[in-house]
Amino acid sequence: MLPVMFFYFRLSRSVFIQMLLFTLACLAVITFADRFGISILNLSIGLFVVLWIMQFVGHKIEGKKPSFFDDIQFLLIGPIWVFRQK
Repeated sequence: MLPVMFFYFRLSRSVFIQMLLFTLACLAVITFADRFGISILNLSIGLFVVLWIMQFVGHKIEGKKPSFFDDIQFLLIGPIWVFRQK
């Protein structure tokens, strides 16, 4: 996680802060799940599968293939694009 956060920090301070807040929110959800006995592994796998499917459905609707297959950097740019939408 540190290299990714360093990437965002070098890219833009505001993007870094947004990603840091998002990361802290994710950690809060994990802590909440753990306190109520929800398996973090099951929660993570379930979310990963559902959201991965939704991503490919979105790409199918767009008619474009996911660009992160071409370069790993696109995988890191994706969250910035989401936060910059107005």
